[in-house]
Amino acid sequence: MALKAEGVKILLGFVLILCIGRSQEVSLPSDPTYNAGVVEFVPARVGLPKDLVIDNLKRIKAIIESEATKDLDILVFPEYVLNNMDMKTYIPDPNEGIVPCEVTNYDWFLTELSCAARSRQLYLVVNMLEKEFCLPFANQRKCHPSGFNTFNTNVVLDRQGRVISRYRKSHLFRYEWYSTDILEKPKLATFTTDFGVTFGHFICFDMLYYEPAEQLVKEKNVTDIIYPTHWFSELPFLTAVQNQEGWAFANDVNLLAADASYPSQQNTGSGIYAGRLGRLSAAIFQEPTTKLLLAKVPKSEHRSSYQMPTTIEPVFMPQLVTPRFTKLDLQRDYNVDVFTTKLLEDNFTTVNEILCHRSFCCNFQIERQKIGDSPSHQAYRFRLAAYSGTETTFQRVSSSNQSLCAVIACTGSDLYTCGYIFPESVAVGNKYYFSKLQISGDFIKAKRSLIMPSTLNANIMPLKPNVDFTWQDVESSKTKRITLNLSRPQMDLLTFAIWSNYYSTVDNTHNLDPVVNLKQPIALTSSAVIPFSFKSFQTIFSINLSVLLKFQFN
Repeated sequence: MALKAEGVKILLGFVLILCIGRSQEVSLPSDPTYNAGVVEFVPARVGLPKDLVIDNLKRIKAIIESEATKDLDILVFPEYVLNNMDMKTYIPDPNEGIVPCEVTNYDWFLTELSCAARSRQLYLVVNMLEKEFCLPFANQRKCHPSGFNTFNTNVVLDRQGRVISRYRKSHLFRYEWYSTDILEKPKLATFTTDFGVTFGHFICFDMLYYEPAEQLVKEKNVTDIIYPTHWFSELPFLTAVQNQEGWAFANDVNLLAADASYPSQQNTGSGIYAGRLGRLSAAIFQEPTTKLLLAKVPKSEHRSSYQMPTTIEPVFMPQLVTPRFTKLDLQRDYNVDVFTTKLLEDNFTTVNEILCHRSFCCNFQIERQKIGDSPSHQAYRFRLAAYSGTETTFQRVSSSNQSLCAVIACTGSDLYTCGYIFPESVAVGNKYYFSKLQISGDFIKAKRSLIMPSTLNANIMPLKPNVDFTWQDVESSKTKRITLNLSRPQMDLLTFAIWSNYYSTVDNTHNLDPVVNLKQPIALTSSAVIPFSFKSFQTIFSINLSVLLKFQFN
């Protein structure tokens, strides 16, 4: 009887463990997919610095601990939605294996998130402003005069709440350059999960540069990318979801992209993408919206046999008026003004044209069908565009080297009207629809390059790969013949383009003052110009001296 009772206890214990184990589905290395979530998040904007962090943390934890995340393997939050310059935190070195939930040497919000990740048993990626102590004038890398460097940093916590990866943003955006530091050379960040996937990660503007974004894919063969961002959308080629899906498609990688949500300031657009298969879940909003997007993501080795979730595409019906976004603020790409372009007639129905910028040429074959006239509705005009060169920039921040073939929408006949949308006050009509649209061009083969589809409709969403368009890539010895072909009629196109980035190597100063190496002697001549005043030197020296004394005697 005793043995039977003991056997019952063991059996009951086994059943209990089995039940507990099954209460949360965790993907295994042998599974063909994993469960991912990205959060479009509205950060708090009004209040004292500490109150903003308390508000953001409370809502972030509510998402982590919600029923919707129960079976997630990994969850990603956007850039700049947690803390601020007044509430920076130290972040442990991933090599130390620290669990902030157990070692409370860090700001309380990092400790809380470590505990939440461990409680929910998921991998958690959160972006935060990091502070790091450094010794000014010491024999080490760059150090801010205050004695602390500030980084825009991704932190990865595993299922036990342990910091397993850290990435510091390499390519800053506009005024970030005045307040945030970077490493002398981008440091690649990867981590491997218990479900058999190795992820790389970077931040926002990094996506437009070879190091680290393209380097992870082409040199490290990383197939799954995590991407917290606070993206500023720009017409006609670089709106958020448009850029995310194009980048994932061109590299044929899985991409988990989480964006902040403040549409009136150009920020919105998140998604989960499966390389050439296209988006698994994506959204962009006209009003500030916090939303968790979920997807079962095919692992790279299983993607060729993966069946995309069945969706019923609506039967095409020509309509004069269709929904469009008007409340999302959008930047204009001023690069358009240096492209070779050709304005098409407002009533064109057929185009067979070759357009060249210098020796780079694009072939356009277009047909449109008429829907109807309406004097009370305005309609977009269209231009063909071709360009290849280095006179361009990325959002007036950094030099770029681009080549492209494009059809772009304009609100008028002048070139300066391209890259804008009609405001809400204007009634817009689709007087024609595109029944055929094919663009092709010979793009130079180069290791440091990315060639991607760039498409956009009036809802500021890209067309769906393999559904709305096809992509053909034929290589020769020195070029790639790219053909982008519309496969379903479209009424409300804003952009249809082949867009390429050849990763400029030009260094920009970003309006920063020159850096003087005080360890090197300064040679004074009659023509020498010293780029700082004695007063500024005195201030820097006194700050550094006070920091050194503090750590010497305390």
